[in-house]
Amino acid sequence: MMQFNATDLGKWESAYRTLTVGEHHSLTPEGVWMIGEKPGLIAIFDDDDIVYITSTRNLAKTLQSFPREGAECELRTLAAIVDLGVRGKTAHVRASKGPTAQRVTRLISRMTYSVAQVSTAHMDTIRDAFIAISDPRYNGRTSLANQALDRLPK
Repeated sequence: MMQFNATDLGKWESAYRTLTVGEHHSLTPEGVWMIGEKPGLIAIFDDDDIVYITSTRNLAKTLQSFPREGAECELRTLAAIVDLGVRGKTAHVRASKGPTAQRVTRLISRMTYSVAQVSTAHMDTIRDAFIAISDPRYNGRTSLANQALDRLPK
């Protein structure tokens, strides 16, 4: 399998470096309140490892949903599946309510995030390229392949 690196991104390498090496903030309600309603890319880190990359048209709304119980978002669902071993069929519900949601909230509250601004016209394409380069733990190629294998009928 071919291994990619940041230089393969060409003119987008600087945005990738901003996202991955830039300033990190706490992924808690106190750490996300100051973000405005702008489009951009978000990278989530656990320690210094990238665990999730996404694009959004509203950075504030997306970041505020991650640490909040009751919110149904992809990051919370993937954290429940990958880190807590929750079955894929019920993960989105269990990650938003009940004891599993509390465990997901504790897990997410120790994470940090970084943002990079990109144009909305290319946002999803750039996100996909950044995911290919960094292979995050939750939504990278390796994680998606493992989840596909786990979902095979027994």
